[in-house]
Amino acid sequence: MSVGNPGIPNGMALGQGQQHLPILAIAAGVAAHHGLFRHGEWHLHGPHIIAGHLALGGATAYFLTRFDDAPAGVFGRLAVLAAAYFGALFSSMTIYRLYFHRLSSFHGPKLAAVTKLWHVWHVADSRNFLFQEKIHKKYGTIVRTGPNEMTLFHPAAIDLLDGFGNETTRDVWYDIVRPRSSAVFTRDRLEHKEGRKFWAQGLSSKAMNDYYPRITGLVRDLSHCIGTFGANPVDLDQVMSWYSWDIMGEVLFGEDFNLTRSRVTHPGIKHRDRALALAGPLGDAIWIALLGFQLLPSVGRVKDWHRMLHFCEDHMLSRLKRGGNGKIDMATYFIEEYENTAKTKTKTTRDLHLSGTAVTAVVAGSDTTRAVLIAIWWFLSKFPEHAKKVQAEVDNVNTNDANALAALPHLNGVINESLRLVPPVMTGGNRITGPNGMLIDDILIPPGVKVTCPKYVLHRMESMWVQPNDFIPERWYSCPELILDKRAFAPFSAGARYCLGKNMALHSLRIAVAILLQDYDVDFAPGYDEETMWRDMRDQVTCQPGAVHCVFRPRKLTK
Repeated sequence: MSVGNPGIPNGMALGQGQQHLPILAIAAGVAAHHGLFRHGEWHLHGPHIIAGHLALGGATAYFLTRFDDAPAGVFGRLAVLAAAYFGALFSSMTIYRLYFHRLSSFHGPKLAAVTKLWHVWHVADSRNFLFQEKIHKKYGTIVRTGPNEMTLFHPAAIDLLDGFGNETTRDVWYDIVRPRSSAVFTRDRLEHKEGRKFWAQGLSSKAMNDYYPRITGLVRDLSHCIGTFGANPVDLDQVMSWYSWDIMGEVLFGEDFNLTRSRVTHPGIKHRDRALALAGPLGDAIWIALLGFQLLPSVGRVKDWHRMLHFCEDHMLSRLKRGGNGKIDMATYFIEEYENTAKTKTKTTRDLHLSGTAVTAVVAGSDTTRAVLIAIWWFLSKFPEHAKKVQAEVDNVNTNDANALAALPHLNGVINESLRLVPPVMTGGNRITGPNGMLIDDILIPPGVKVTCPKYVLHRMESMWVQPNDFIPERWYSCPELILDKRAFAPFSAGARYCLGKNMALHSLRIAVAILLQDYDVDFAPGYDEETMWRDMRDQVTCQPGAVHCVFRPRKLTK
């Protein structure tokens, strides 16, 4: 043992000066858990937590140099203290979460109760929808799936989470675009309510009547585009991406991106897809994504995330600068909100809100209908008898009449059944229970708990549907007995938080299916493996179906 540093009072020896340090490190770890990390939210403070611990480690290393001038000795002792601190911190978390947490009486996977990293590990392949289905089959209806998380496989959960009069707030996932915000991504209930007013104006009946003819024109472009493939396979992911992106541009910005006519994929689509592929698997540990966004902005898919944000922001600012072009578009109302708050909010706050709104509208407007259209063409190719039924309906209908399309039973049955089996948002929509908790099936979930209800699983539960995994469009009109509980169907959410773009999305689907089935018969491309869509389907914030390749054959029909 080396002698004490002459600068230490009373000639304290090295061993005497350090013998209690591991105990202090253990105590500090336990104190950090119970005094800090058990309280409040920490997902936005990753860099501060790292910096704080590095500073603490540096101060400790400096302290240790007073006893030992050898770097190897200092770092060795620092490693021991770090192991003691982090070992105590994580042991305290584990013991508390397993045995003393207020959710400890609920059943579920034990490792899920300890850390959400267990869940992230299992869904690294972006198949959270299938993983949730396994959880439901093994553990039942109300399951603890995280240290402070409950997953509800129950039809009443949709209304409890989002219905009128609910007390829930959005969970930490909705901070993913911070410091940007929007009516959709804000966690403030009042801000959400106020912001929805401008979305509602942009999606009002008056605005929709202006959008409909423009959407019809884009569908005509889509039909012509498909016709150029002749007898060759059509990659529906690619073509429907062009179509949905063109609709987003027209409705949101009043801008024609011209992808369907030019058959060119916009760089924004690639950035969006790669960005969502990053965010999807990390949805249950969003702090990891937020840490990457802040510390590694130029690395891999994190770069695509920032490029996606900048694309949305740049286009909205461009729309702001150029003003309107005579067309009604949603940006008109978002800019009105921006200008109306000039006296009550700082310019920085307003800019960030407008940017966040652009991100929300671009992703929601360009990605969700694409996924459903891909699924629809898969089902109509797999079950051509349903395509024939829809053709019999649409052949004698004016496709310019939105109300007429909305009244066609089998067309809408096909769309609803596709939305049921392939919901645009398969999981997510997480909420935090309010001050009175949440009562479901006489079971009280405490206040301040994250709750979620995976729609993919709910849409396929045998207790809610007859033949839940079968494609039966008739259940939506002539065979209602095949629906055991209508509460289980909510592809556009419900209540106070239902998707204001529902009517827009449904019309975009109806008009596309109607016109294309007037013009073409559809079948799988020769050699195409029908299971590809399901085998390669991914849950990445929105549904990402696997590849679907079809051949569209012109119909010999006199109109």
